[in-house]
Amino acid sequence: MISRRKFLLGLGAVGAVSAIGTMSALNTLPLTSLFNGCKHWLVSGCSDNKGNFFAAAFDLSGQLISKVALPARGHEVIAIKSKPGHALVFARRPGDFVLEIDFNRGEVVNQIAVSAGRRFYGHGVLIANDSILLTTENDYHSGKGLIVLRDRKTQQIIEQYDSGGIGPHQLAIMPHSNEQQIVIANGGIQTHPEQARKKLNLSSMAPNLAYMALGSGHIDGKFELDNKQLSIRHLAVSSQGKVVAGLQYQGASTDEVSLALSHQGEEQLTLLKADTDTWRSMKQYTASVCINSDSNTVMITCPKADLLTFWQLDSNEFIASHKLKDAAGATLIADNFIASTGRGRVISQSEPLKPYQVSGDFNDIRWDNHMAAIQASS
Repeated sequence: MISRRKFLLGLGAVGAVSAIGTMSALNTLPLTSLFNGCKHWLVSGCSDNKGNFFAAAFDLSGQLISKVALPARGHEVIAIKSKPGHALVFARRPGDFVLEIDFNRGEVVNQIAVSAGRRFYGHGVLIANDSILLTTENDYHSGKGLIVLRDRKTQQIIEQYDSGGIGPHQLAIMPHSNEQQIVIANGGIQTHPEQARKKLNLSSMAPNLAYMALGSGHIDGKFELDNKQLSIRHLAVSSQGKVVAGLQYQGASTDEVSLALSHQGEEQLTLLKADTDTWRSMKQYTASVCINSDSNTVMITCPKADLLTFWQLDSNEFIASHKLKDAAGATLIADNFIASTGRGRVISQSEPLKPYQVSGDFNDIRWDNHMAAIQASS
């Protein structure tokens, strides 16, 4: 068990169901042909045609490793790097579970339940060699957003901090900070479990991008957009510390709005650069954000618009978009963007200006909005 004191000192110093199957081989290029030598599995939340929810892992040859039943819809999946084949699966916002799944055995091996009066908000990160879990949460009595730190093994809460806003969603560790600073997408949307996913405060939203010092919970900086109905939802951070965030608009469907921003030490947030037709084509909604720092490229998925979009990391300029029905999760392996869809498709994209390659179509699997690469079990 990790005490709060040891945690702070450390910062200063530094019911499952399994199934086996394969994806359709029609018109596919196996991922192994692209990533020779990589020993990874891809994992994501998913559902079937009957509305049952799962988390599933598949390897780079297209073999489904296992599919594990979830009590409700999942959202983000993150690797437990110290435990090959294991990942944490987060409930969709507002949710009440985080599950550790051993995908090699196809079973849940640990469950973290949310505290009374709280709900998980879909995302988390691991620090301190995977021993400490940080989660975004909502105190639905007060409406306050929280960042909660737990001992991953014992589940004991070490510390909890005000997130700096309402509705914290995705968060990330800032590079070069020795795990001492995180960035938080405070989406600005208030919910209550008795009203499911109803958005309770659209007229008074105040989303922001916040930076927090983990040792103290101090908000080092907080940045807002002029348009308060642009919910800051998902983000990624480059190896040099540039944050790119995708937005979801909560205003009128006829409004024309920008849907992505960047930030790297400036006094204000910067909207990415694209023409009106590009923004309109994205249908006011983004899902996953993925950065390839080496190629200076960002991929943002737009499931409602059936689009993959690509952006220049350093200049914030739009590069290209490609039609992909219900584009959902995104991750990076060996300089290749991998994307999944709500129709069961998996694609690979290495050069934004060229067509993507279809890597497989899974039967009776609908991938959810996030995907991760984890180290395969030996």
